[in-house]
Amino acid sequence: MEFPFGEINDGELKMRFSSADYSVATVISGIREHLDVIEEMGVEFLGIETEVYSGPRISFSPVPVVAHFRCKEKNCEELLSKTYKLVWKGIVLNFPDELDWAEAKSKFSDFVSSQADLLLARTEAEKEE
Repeated sequence: MEFPFGEINDGELKMRFSSADYSVATVISGIREHLDVIEEMGVEFLGIETEVYSGPRISFSPVPVVAHFRCKEKNCEELLSKTYKLVWKGIVLNFPDELDWAEAKSKFSDFVSSQADLLLARTEAEKEE
């Protein structure tokens, strides 16, 4: 079964997010909001993964954030479908308001700009050697 941002296969749910939209902290907060209910349904939260790039990056590239769940019960598809909806509900309930979101994006933009300046300085220093 496929969802807009995830899929259910062989008793496992993978929910996919992008770091351009949601931080790992936002996703974990959304899961934590309803984790007790999810566990009571017989669904295990297995963790979150992100992609790690090796070496310097020329520009900011969003990375995938993937949350993994496994069902221990018989009616897995139904329970994992409910889990998908509960996690999104938790993300919406924990998402910052517009002003906080804009401030966070601005600070992140400053961070990315600083990284670009650092890379440029390193590149120029290597050219001089």
